[in-house]
Amino acid sequence: MNAREYYLSVQAIIHAAPHVVRSEMRFEEIDITECYIRGTLYLLGDLELHIAEYVMTEPTIRRLKYRYHLQTAADKAVVSRWDNVAHHPQVETFPHHQHDRVGDIHPSPALDIAQVLDAALTFIPADG
Repeated sequence: MNAREYYLSVQAIIHAAPHVVRSEMRFEEIDITECYIRGTLYLLGDLELHIAEYVMTEPTIRRLKYRYHLQTAADKAVVSRWDNVAHHPQVETFPHHQHDRVGDIHPSPALDIAQVLDAALTFIPADG
């Protein structure tokens, strides 16, 4: 899979997610198998999911750097953030981890956009 094909697969995941109201994504192709994806997904429940991924697509897909930051749209309060910045070596899933709304750090598996969109569902109020 090349970088453009990867980006198209990300777009398909976003468009298939029923809780994504609107998206603003940017794609930067660094090389045929290397890209940077950034953007904001506007979700039901007045939430925003800010996405940043630096990806190599060959020989397998590797998210060398990622950050998925979920916040409220109205006051920009952090709801949750998942990333792989190597700054919490005490976490058993190092470098992958999650920050909660009060700033505590939790173990987290490596995530992709589909998985973080599923995780975001748990933060959307029942009345959407």
